[in-house]
Amino acid sequence: MREYRRRIVADICVIMCCLFVLNSCANKPLPDLAGDAIAFETGTFIDNEHDDAAFSTIEYNGRTYIAYGTINNKYKQRYIESCIGYIVQDEKVTSVADPSNTNWRIYTLSEDPEHNFLMDFDDTVKLMNQPNFFRAVDTKGKDIRIPDYIDSLSYEFWEDE
Repeated sequence: MREYRRRIVADICVIMCCLFVLNSCANKPLPDLAGDAIAFETGTFIDNEHDDAAFSTIEYNGRTYIAYGTINNKYKQRYIESCIGYIVQDEKVTSVADPSNTNWRIYTLSEDPEHNFLMDFDDTVKLMNQPNFFRAVDTKGKDIRIPDYIDSLSYEFWEDE
C-alpha cells in the first residue's frame, strides 16, 4: 500500500512538472522592440455621430487607428507579426509622464496582412494584463476579416458594422 501511494505521489509530481514546463513554453515573450521602432504619439478622435465620444488615436502608415476591442482568450505568440514601436508616455497618455518608457508596445498581427488592426500591450504589467486592439478608422463599414481572437468592446462608432 505504501509503495502504491509513493507511486501516485511520484506520478502527480511528474504531471505537475510537465504542466509547468508546458505553461512556461506557452508563455513566450513578445517580439522585441526593433531598432527602428516608431515612437507613437497619441491623438484624439471625436465621434460626433455618437454622443461626442472621444477615442485615443495612433497613426501608422497614413492611417488613423482607434480602440476596437480586446482579446477573448490568452494571446499567443503566433498571433503577432512584429513589434513596430511604442506609445510615448507623456502627459496626454498618463499622469506620470516618462518619455524614456518604451514598454507600452504596438504590434502588427500575423493574421492581418493589410494591418487593419494593431495591438497594444504594456509588458511591465505582470498580472491580469490583456492586450487591446486598435482598428483603422478607414475600415468602418467595410467587410474586413476580424481575427477570431479579437472581441469587440461594442463602441457605438463600430456598431453599424
